[in-house]
Amino acid sequence: MDKLGSKTIIGAGASFTGRITNAGVVDVHGQVNADLTTEKITIGETGKFHGAIRADLVVVSGVYDGEMDAGSVWATPTARISGKLHYKTLQMDRGAALNCHVLHNWDAGTADVAGVQEKDVPDDAPDDAASSEQKGG
Repeated sequence: MDKLGSKTIIGAGASFTGRITNAGVVDVHGQVNADLTTEKITIGETGKFHGAIRADLVVVSGVYDGEMDAGSVWATPTARISGKLHYKTLQMDRGAALNCHVLHNWDAGTADVAGVQEKDVPDDAPDDAASSEQKGG
C-alpha cells in the first residue's frame, strides 16, 4: 500500500474529465482528460491521458498528450508521448515513441557552460579553435 493510503484507478472502458488532486497513486487504463498532481501515475497500455501531469514518477505504457513535469519518467515499449515533457530522469524502452518537446530539468545556476568551455581552450590556441570549442565542435 502506498504511504498516503490513496489509490485512484480509472478502469478500461471508463472515462474521466476534470481535475485530480491529492491522489497518492493513480492508475489509468481508460480515458482521462484532466490536470493531475500526484506522487505516481501509471498510464496502462489501454490508457489515454490528455492534460497536465505533475508527479514524482510517471510510467507510460499507453498514450499521453499534454504538459508533463516529472521527477522520473519511464516510457515502456508501448508508450506514445506527445506534448511537452520536463523530467529529471528518463528511461525509454525500445519501441517507445516520443513526439514532443523534451526538457531536462536541472539547476541552471550550477551549469556555467561558457565558463567551463573557456577554461578548456589554451591561451595560445588560434582564435578559430576557441570559437569552435565554444560552439561544441
